[in-house]
Amino acid sequence: MQLSELEIKFNIARDKATSVEITDTVIPLANAFQGVRKYDAAVRSLNEALAIVRESGDVDREAVILTALGAAFWEKAQLQKALDHFSQALDIFKVSSDRMGEKAILTMVGITFWRKCEWQRALAIFSDLWPETSSLTVDDRFMTVKGALERGISTLQNRVRMGRDLQDSLKILQPLFSICILYRVLGNDKSFQICLDEALALARSLNKTDIINAADNLKNL
Repeated sequence: MQLSELEIKFNIARDKATSVEITDTVIPLANAFQGVRKYDAAVRSLNEALAIVRESGDVDREAVILTALGAAFWEKAQLQKALDHFSQALDIFKVSSDRMGEKAILTMVGITFWRKCEWQRALAIFSDLWPETSSLTVDDRFMTVKGALERGISTLQNRVRMGRDLQDSLKILQPLFSICILYRVLGNDKSFQICLDEALALARSLNKTDIINAADNLKNL
């Protein structure tokens, strides 16, 4: 569906001011905005929807929209704002026993710590999440989460290419190691293994012991 069509559907739902319709229309709209890097438009629409949903008292859909806001800020690289919104959503999901919501949030929090090079904090989260599977399976309520991760791979791949063009091992390693965790979460095991092997080889050549240790721990999960 075209972005303009999604905006029309959202505007109609906003005028009706019902929590179900506003949530069902704002999530695909936000994902479409983020897909074309219109992050401020995504945040604005989500905040409009959040106000309506909060007025209705529908806490389950409030948590879904808070999750989407966290994903939007995550893509904007405003990581603390992302974590703040994820935390609010997680509290609600825990009360409602929404395991899919909890896993989506905790996955994003773990990846955020990974992105901040806080490897051990991230690994502690993943070790609790992955006894069954490391692959994130979500429904349409969390399409902005999955979309953010998929777009994150593309962004990091561009940074790796830039590092290769510059023949700068460190500028290759940093985004490459970040991509590894995204491949793992999205269930691309082949790309994960290739990526991790290269990142580990680069880390050893550069004597980056923090990344070496984190990679070894990640392999063991």
